[in-house]
Amino acid sequence: MKKLILFLFIITFLINCSRNIEKKDAILNSIEIKLERGAFHYDTFILKDTLLSFYPEKLSNNALGNESELAKYYQKSEQYISKTQLMNLIQKIETSNIWNLNENYSCESSCTSNLTVHIKYKEQQKTITCEDYKCDCPELLQYLENELIKLHGKDLKRIDLPG
Repeated sequence: MKKLILFLFIITFLINCSRNIEKKDAILNSIEIKLERGAFHYDTFILKDTLLSFYPEKLSNNALGNESELAKYYQKSEQYISKTQLMNLIQKIETSNIWNLNENYSCESSCTSNLTVHIKYKEQQKTITCEDYKCDCPELLQYLENELIKLHGKDLKRIDLPG
């Protein structure tokens, strides 16, 4: 009888663990972040689940030139991130009150190097646009841009024009 009770306990425990894993995977699979950069970049990062994709501006409108150092800015690329990295990003978003941010941020002295973030998470979605990614743009959006660049791993940081 003790063996039967122990067996039932173990089975119940394993079923509950399995359900928790399924819930965690459902949360991970419910996020999509689209980050669009302006100025002369006009490129896009899209994080969907654990796949982080980079879409460059059109090659025919190459504002940076063809130097080999800059060629990476003109090649579509994809990178899978770990579930741990994704959970850390989700945790930052959840604790940041992103849903309370304004939809538009403008700056009088803007260089029009805009940043737009579209986020879908669970049942919520929001689009936030900054006319200038440096001036009056919420820290969280700057963090998301830098974090997606870091997670992507190709060092596609913004290149600011002189002046």
